[in-house]
Amino acid sequence: MGIELEQFRAGTKLPPKKEHKACSRRQSEPFIKGPIPCGWMTKAASIPRRNALVVGIVLWWLAGMRESRSQLVLCVKRCVPFGLKRKGVERGLRDLESAGLIGVVRKRGQCVRVELLHVSEQEPKDK
Repeated sequence: MGIELEQFRAGTKLPPKKEHKACSRRQSEPFIKGPIPCGWMTKAASIPRRNALVVGIVLWWLAGMRESRSQLVLCVKRCVPFGLKRKGVERGLRDLESAGLIGVVRKRGQCVRVELLHVSEQEPKDK
């Protein structure tokens, strides 16, 4: 006496499996990888010149590609697609540095090296 497995087989056939398209990030548009701290962005947005915020966005884009917030190499050609020229990049870096959002190492004839700094979430209280 043997057990026949056919009697346990389901009578209906399963629907055919759907083919999944391979996810290809190389073909998609560039994106800014987060998380980007809101305190950092708020402080950058409060700087009067627009250049500082745009340079900050470029820096966060570079940080996402490198998966590191330090030793970012910023050349002017990286900022051109964002509508900035050399002087605008220099002003934006200077404004972000004076706001305490980045640390910058400048060497003559080389691209600047930038580190994104942590910003405290608490605003100083007025006296």
